[in-house]
Parts: sequence; C-alpha cells; structure tokens
Amino acid sequence: MFEAPIAFELKLDRIIPVGGDHLVLGIVERVQVDSSANAGNYKMAGELWKPLESMAGNYAGLKSTFSIDPRNRQE
Repeated sequence: MFEAPIAFELKLDRIIPVGGDHLVLGIVERVQVDSSANAGNYKMAGELWKPLESMAGNYAGLKSTFSIDPRNRQE
C-alpha cells in the first residue's frame, strides 16, 4: 500500500450476501494522493500510475482511458 500513488482508507459499512459470495461496502474515511498521480485540473493521470482493482480474488487493470462528451448524449 505504501507504494500506491492513490490509496483509500475505508471503514466497513456492511457485508451483503450475493449468491454464493459477498458484496463488501465501505465508507471512505481518508484519501491519500501522491503528486505523481495528479494530472492537474482535478484529474488523475491513470496512464502514469496504472490503477489496479481487486475483483473477487482476481485483479483488473485499466487497459486504456476514454472520455465521453456530455454534449453528445442521446435522450
């Protein structure tokens, strides 16, 4: 965790059984952001720090980034 550019400290809120597994929900107590992850203008430089998430024992990473223009939204 000490090497993570962005880290969240959570307080356990609840554990919800889902099928044969569990969904764990937490309340964010603290966020630590290293300056290397900051892209400016309130954005994070995901391509620089390679975020990693835990997904039911497996891990997933960000392969590419994209953005959506809200002006092109279809109703």
